[in-house]
Amino acid sequence: MLTNPDMLHFSVLQYHENHWARFFRNLKLVVIDECHEYRGIFGTNVALILHRLRQICQLYGSNPTFVATSATVSEPQAHMEKLTGVPFECVESSRDGSRQGVRKMWMVNGPEHYYDFGRKLALQLADKGLTVLAFCPSRVSAERMLSRIPRKDEELDYVRVYRSGLSSTERSSIECGLRDRTVRVVFSTSALELGIDIGEIDVVVCIGLPHSMMSLWQRVGRSARGGREGTAIFIPADSPIDTYYANNPSELFAKDHEPLVLNLTNQRLLCQHYACALQEVGGREERLKFDALGSEIETIHRLRSEGKLDRDEFYRSEPHMEISIRGAGEGSYKLMEGDECVGEIDSFHLLRESCRNAIYRHGGRAFRVKDVIRGRKVVNLRVERTFNETTPFIQKKIQLRQTLQAADYSLVRLATVKIRATEFLAGLTERDRGGRVVHSWGGNQAMPPHQLPTEGTMLLLRREFWTEVLPQLQGNEAQALEACERLLYGLFPTISGPCDTQDFSSAVDRLPTGELAVFLYDAVYDGVGLTLVAYEQMTELLQKALERVSTCDCEEDCGCFSCVANPNKERPASKHDARLILETLLQVFETESPREQIVTSDWTATLEQIVSIACSTCQASVKPTDRFCPNCGTKIAAGMLEATA
Repeated sequence: MLTNPDMLHFSVLQYHENHWARFFRNLKLVVIDECHEYRGIFGTNVALILHRLRQICQLYGSNPTFVATSATVSEPQAHMEKLTGVPFECVESSRDGSRQGVRKMWMVNGPEHYYDFGRKLALQLADKGLTVLAFCPSRVSAERMLSRIPRKDEELDYVRVYRSGLSSTERSSIECGLRDRTVRVVFSTSALELGIDIGEIDVVVCIGLPHSMMSLWQRVGRSARGGREGTAIFIPADSPIDTYYANNPSELFAKDHEPLVLNLTNQRLLCQHYACALQEVGGREERLKFDALGSEIETIHRLRSEGKLDRDEFYRSEPHMEISIRGAGEGSYKLMEGDECVGEIDSFHLLRESCRNAIYRHGGRAFRVKDVIRGRKVVNLRVERTFNETTPFIQKKIQLRQTLQAADYSLVRLATVKIRATEFLAGLTERDRGGRVVHSWGGNQAMPPHQLPTEGTMLLLRREFWTEVLPQLQGNEAQALEACERLLYGLFPTISGPCDTQDFSSAVDRLPTGELAVFLYDAVYDGVGLTLVAYEQMTELLQKALERVSTCDCEEDCGCFSCVANPNKERPASKHDARLILETLLQVFETESPREQIVTSDWTATLEQIVSIACSTCQASVKPTDRFCPNCGTKIAAGMLEATA
């Protein structure tokens, strides 16, 4: 059987007694291809699905062997043992029998914006008869590459866009076109890093540098297959991280593959998969196989049996349908143009790409978003012929939920924390091709905020810090700290594991105490521990940030996009202020010893602490998931749960 994790979860495991009993009874081999893709929230979901698969196999008396393949994975044995829960033996790369040709790699800076330079270069190479795969930083940038090509509609057949959200028919058409060379240029996101058969690619162009070594070598590996020669061209973006590696290319290519991140203590996922595992054994707890499911799910079962854990996930009639395998949140919205479904978009990208009045691009076509219907999860579009682009202005609010680990210094506090990050639309601006504003919409356009419970690292600057620094600042403290935030966010991949920009995020916010803090946090529900590494390596990250702003060759104090300037901020930053804050922070970290305090290191502690809260009116016990007190009807304030947690 050839399948994917989604079908395994939603169909095969759920209905094993009806259709798959004979299959599982005789199952001998499970092959997991491209195993490096199973990381983060997606990888954690897949790991728990594979643990449930092993439970089903045990129920039918089988014990299959697991085999995994990847060309770009660090510590493969450890990763696969965590992913499946069974021991693995590593087959060394020296036994690789695949054919690979000579590959040349170039780092190129163009005289214009890197988008324009990359687009023109890809088209020029295609005009020479070469097939070109051009990787872009985001879905929006890939679509804009196609929309900016000044040519007649009938001449665009050999140039396509490949990204998530396309229909299976569109994807298949592009893949076949690459194989028979009727498609010569594809502007793609990371979606084509996977092992999809697209034939022999002559040139790979990376418009913006990949920020993980796995991504870099997956992209490079698209050329020079089957013994042919190939070329990879890297075009750095106007950002701190790309400028850093453009100036230090040997450091980029000398890096090892990053270790993969899984979080098998993600509480929400554990409870969801426990409910699925229990339903798969007919609801009979005595049939659960904890040697297959793992000790974490066994802990969930124990806490529930002892009456210490009561979650809504345990009472779903169809628990399998409650899990979003490739993410979390509200699920996907259908993009509808009349009666035609153009594609799909998730709740994270909804706010950024298809809010009301936004111009949404799909396969080179432009649409105007007429309405977003949350109840039906539908985005209504209308075709619009325009070269204009819309830019949403998104603001963030951080709510501190729990401190996990903290290091206190005289002027700052460094901590790993659980937070709730709320993103909301503050406005929308439409510009023509020349950058002139033609229309602006204020407010949230009736779009719901995007809420993300997650974890990360907090750098809190106390009032005493500003007492020392404020007299020397040229601007205000919030602007100065936002300039530092952009540097820390931009350079974080130099100290961490695999970090595409969608893996993590950052924000500056003022706490209820009035103190300002910088947050680096995982951009996935409940977190996967990715940004926690900044707690241990904050000094190194600050040093790299100071080096970037100090060595940037731009002349103005407001900086450039390679250092502190932010294209999403209207107010200017200051290189002087950023350097001052970074130098002061480094002096604190390099000269002082912290007073460290471990608040909680046991992932089960939070589970037990938030089992119930007390109603502020009648003091009756209330579940964290209740919106109203079942005893007196008082509305439960959100802050009550945060205080308990």
